[in-house]
Amino acid sequence: MRIWYQSGTAMGFDPRWKNYEEDLKNYVQKVARPGTKVDVHGVEKIAPRLIDSDYIYFLHIPQVIENALQAEREGYDAFCFGGALDVGHVYLREVLDIPVAFIAESSFYNACLLARKFTIIGINEGILRRQMELVKFHGLEERCVPGVHLGSSLLELVELFGENPQRVIDMFTEAARKVIAQGAGAIVPGYGALGAFFGQRGVRDIDGVPIVDIIAALIKTTEMLVDLKNLGVKRSRIGFYTYTSKEELIAARKLYGVE
Repeated sequence: MRIWYQSGTAMGFDPRWKNYEEDLKNYVQKVARPGTKVDVHGVEKIAPRLIDSDYIYFLHIPQVIENALQAEREGYDAFCFGGALDVGHVYLREVLDIPVAFIAESSFYNACLLARKFTIIGINEGILRRQMELVKFHGLEERCVPGVHLGSSLLELVELFGENPQRVIDMFTEAARKVIAQGAGAIVPGYGALGAFFGQRGVRDIDGVPIVDIIAALIKTTEMLVDLKNLGVKRSRIGFYTYTSKEELIAARKLYGVE
């Protein structure tokens, strides 16, 4: 099985993501089953105000979609997105015929298997706000207690992985104890880099409350979807996810100048 793992960061294009890239590439192969090959890719462009602007967010999505279509053309068995905002969720489920999985969605449902109530520890207020909107989108608001954030930026945290990894664990632990006191029985790290960081170092819980392994949840969900497809079970094309044939899709892409 071949899986295209799409990071939401500029790893492979910007050396500042190196600490995350090394953790992620090592860890995805640890959690994948024997015989599964996971190829990790980054995105070329990330605008500075991506989180704050819906329009910039809209401009960001096409590069993810193009990479997903490339994965399908190259014969990958599945595409998974490791950005914690599940960028392009609706579009990718429509345009791809191969299975597609998302890290936030996979982690939320995994958290529901581990505890009655879960929460998210985000990186900063803006990202956490969008992640709490994702909880509502997936219909899990009643299963989630209000999240908290670390007051950091994505790159600041990645740099801290190399400079002071214990500080990262301490920051997360302090935040986790706040939400545990509010009734959280499982904790979702709101950042793929945190998932890879904790996974590589074997950090699995805070005071007995499990940390959802968001990287493993994504890879295992992806593998499961491929297994189900091989059994003849495919995602629905009726209802929320409409379907455009490949011929119609290509015609539209030519009309709009993207192919």
